[in-house]
Amino acid sequence: MKQSKHSSIPSQSELAAKAKLLDVPATQVIPDKSISEVQTLTNLSIDTLRYYEKIGLIDSIARDASGHRLYSDLDVERIRFVRRLRATGMPVSRITQYVQLRAQGPDTADSRLHMLLDHREKLLRMQQELADSLNLLDSKILYYRHLVGHKDTDRGTTKQ
Repeated sequence: MKQSKHSSIPSQSELAAKAKLLDVPATQVIPDKSISEVQTLTNLSIDTLRYYEKIGLIDSIARDASGHRLYSDLDVERIRFVRRLRATGMPVSRITQYVQLRAQGPDTADSRLHMLLDHREKLLRMQQELADSLNLLDSKILYYRHLVGHKDTDRGTTKQ
């Protein structure tokens, strides 16, 4: 494995500069978690974490002298955010675009904001569609309960 393809552990001054740029505590940018720790923290498999890095869904992860990945608290939070975007149906290509914009710095904040607002609107439409579907399903359930003689109770249904 060529070390030049991967990020080595940043120096103290690089970590301090990154923390200042991102306006986060310096402790959040220190790479000190193994991939297995991050697997536990994010509920993603090691293969998925590697895949997300490979396709650009997460930034290049620091490596120790042996080439093992080391993640910071900030990396973990970003992975959780990516996971949440995936869970809400955002396409991988769109998340990759977001990550690329974020990597360009604060000048892209407006574009990122619009991406997130657009996705939020999509989620609100989906939420309304689900609520409408649930209401229809509930009315059908009530109809069939009445038809077969079931009665609603606090803990489910009982047959009359």
